[in-house]
Formats: sequence, structure tokens, C-alpha cells
Amino acid sequence: MAALRIIRSLVLNASALISASEGTSLLRLHLRKAADRGARLYTTSATVTEVLRGKPRDAKTHQFLSAINIHVIDENIGRGAGTRIGKTSLRGNVIIDAIVVEVASRLPRPVAIKTSDFKDIKGLADPDIMILDLAVKPNG
Repeated sequence: MAALRIIRSLVLNASALISASEGTSLLRLHLRKAADRGARLYTTSATVTEVLRGKPRDAKTHQFLSAINIHVIDENIGRGAGTRIGKTSLRGNVIIDAIVVEVASRLPRPVAIKTSDFKDIKGLADPDIMILDLAVKPNG
């Protein structure tokens, strides 16, 4: 994850948020380093809906969420996300992926999205948005 040195905005999708919420997560360590280098960490309110279930196991996620920016979804984001889906040939449930990408597109550059859904996110993203695959182990 050496690219984190140049990232100003880093958006976490559901898989990245869950992984980062785990206290011993290697990802969490690298996110902390990215924040120390000036990156602002984000997720979306739609992503929060995806991961929280009102159960005791949510406690770690709540704790992690208190340290990052949660971007609220409004009509403009919804319209932009819908337009993104319409411009692709993606099928299936890509609504929240499109919301994550639309939020990222409005954040200060350089911007990246950390995800395990590399293919769909890449298909929705602008060329200047970096997609960091959760399956690829960070280095440095």
C-alpha cells in the first residue's frame, strides 16, 4: 500500500470497513499510517447500513467509525451514482458500489477506494480514482 503516501482521500467500502474494524487488522495499521501522512479516511452512510446490524459484534465497527468521516448520501450523490450505473454494462447489486464511487469522485484528489470488489468498483470509477484491492496485502 505504498500508494497511500500520496493519497489525500481514502474511501472504505463494506469489506474494507469490516476488515479495518478488527483491532489486529494489518489493514488498520496501514490506514493509521496513511492518516499520519495526511490522508483523510471516509466511508458512506450506505456502507454503514451494509455492515451494522444492531448486534454486540458491531461495537468494534462503531469504535472505528468514530475515527473516520462518514459521508451522508443526498439526492445529488444518488443521481450521480445512478448515472454511473447507467454508463456501464454491470449487472447485479452494484448500487452501494456506485454510491461509494460517486462519493470518492467528489473528494479531494488524489483519491482511492479500498475494496474487495475490485472489478465492479473499477468499472464504475473515473480513471483518476485509484482502486486498492483488499486482497492485495499492503507493503511498506
